[in-house]
Amino acid sequence: MNSVWALLASIAFIRTTLYNYLPEKLRLYISARFEEWTRWFNTDETMVFKDYQSSKMNQLFQAANLYLGESLPTISIPRVTVEKTENVRNLTFSMEKNTEMIDVFENIPLKWRYFSDYSQGMSKHEIRWYELSFHKEYKSLVTKCYLPYILERANKIKERNRVVQLHTAAHDFWTPKPVIIQHPMTFETLAMNGNLKKELVEDLDRFMNGKEYYQQIGKVWKRGYLLYGPPGTGKSSLIAAMANHLNFDIYNLNLSAVSSDFVLQNLLLSTANRSILVIEDIDCSIKLQNRESGIEKPIKYQQQNKVTLSGLLNFFDGILSCCGEGKILVATTNYKDRIDPALLRAGRMDMHIYLTYCTFSAFKQLALRYLEISDHSLFHHIEKLLPKVKVSPAEVAGELMKTRDPKASIEGLIKHLEEKLIADGNSEVSPKHQSSLSQTSNCQVHESSISLPLACNGASMDNVKTPGPKPDVSVKSKLTVDGEGDNNFEKMDLVRDRSSGHNILQVIEDMEKELLSYKEAIIALQKKSCGTLNKLAEIKATI
Repeated sequence: MNSVWALLASIAFIRTTLYNYLPEKLRLYISARFEEWTRWFNTDETMVFKDYQSSKMNQLFQAANLYLGESLPTISIPRVTVEKTENVRNLTFSMEKNTEMIDVFENIPLKWRYFSDYSQGMSKHEIRWYELSFHKEYKSLVTKCYLPYILERANKIKERNRVVQLHTAAHDFWTPKPVIIQHPMTFETLAMNGNLKKELVEDLDRFMNGKEYYQQIGKVWKRGYLLYGPPGTGKSSLIAAMANHLNFDIYNLNLSAVSSDFVLQNLLLSTANRSILVIEDIDCSIKLQNRESGIEKPIKYQQQNKVTLSGLLNFFDGILSCCGEGKILVATTNYKDRIDPALLRAGRMDMHIYLTYCTFSAFKQLALRYLEISDHSLFHHIEKLLPKVKVSPAEVAGELMKTRDPKASIEGLIKHLEEKLIADGNSEVSPKHQSSLSQTSNCQVHESSISLPLACNGASMDNVKTPGPKPDVSVKSKLTVDGEGDNNFEKMDLVRDRSSGHNILQVIEDMEKELLSYKEAIIALQKKSCGTLNKLAEIKATI
């Protein structure tokens, strides 16, 4: 024991002597040579990953943080930091400072240690770093295989944990605080034609897994989809399902709020990789002319345009669209024929998806989701009615949600569809509703059924007040619900007289309003005549 203490005292004496009497340069030279000599006996090598490198965040530090955090719950370690923020889906684990863990890669043990300290100076800030130690014979394997593997795994963990967010443009920039989207729609719950849904999901998966293929064939890794069809057929729900399936953020762009083509290009450049850029109602947001329609656009619209067709074409597949990767562009419209064909070609809109009214296949998916049934004895009625009725999947879902009882829910849907058939002028309804329809159709207003009130006790017909405009008896006396008589010719003359320079739909709406006012006037006259007849009967009974 005494010899050990004597050795330590000798080392301390030599160290003090060297430090006090040898010049600084000589001391540094001896220290460097000593480290080289001891390195021959050291078989380990250490790599340091600092959190910031040249004032920029070190991607390897971030990747190590995510990669090691995924393994921490499965290993034994004394202290672990756990956190959960609104921007991530799952819990986040990280190492406490001055702790270490062992990772195994291809049967090679690799030691990770985490440190943190505070910088010296006026503005103190935390400095964090990881140290990776391994046998020096595995250095080539670590640099060429292990570190790229960590980066790849970290990207997958980041994509899996992040929540879908909605970005909107305001004042020529994307809003700095996006909104978290909590839309529950997925392809499993989306009511859509089965074959079309399968094709779309396969196309999305093929795109997501095709990064290397796109690079191999020399194409930009991006994809365009056009969603078109009648209103209410689920275009927005489909976009939400796509975002949840890919776990991509949504950038919602309103072209009418973009001030110029230059701003449009800047918005494209500032969208994140692996995101969905949505332009809803692309035919309505700005006045873009279909050059093949043969209809010249008024000059006032040409002057008001902020975004030009040329700028939009370059936005879709110009040189700036090459910046970034994994981007998806989705445009929606109710009228595909209003869009210039140049916007629809492959490379801009690679896949055109037509969303029609609810089909029987979509109804069965809705029934399975809302009522938890795959078949029912009333399904054949729905199968016959759906091709005849223009009803959206959202409307069908609304009917199915009214009750949880399958039979009552389906009967309510059948009734709703038959009422729409009647409203559309189709008489092909079930016998159950045919009787009620016939009772309604018997209520016709003929000339013979109009009883004008008689003057009594000085009361004159001129004093009868009726709602709406005063009807013209020469026209009204020939009105019938079934359209019989010369009134059909009068209505055609009215249409011809008014349709000059006006939209025919507006003329029809004006006619409907006038006919409704006539109907109200006739009903009022009938009520007044009944009251007058009752008074006459009372007078007659007293005489």
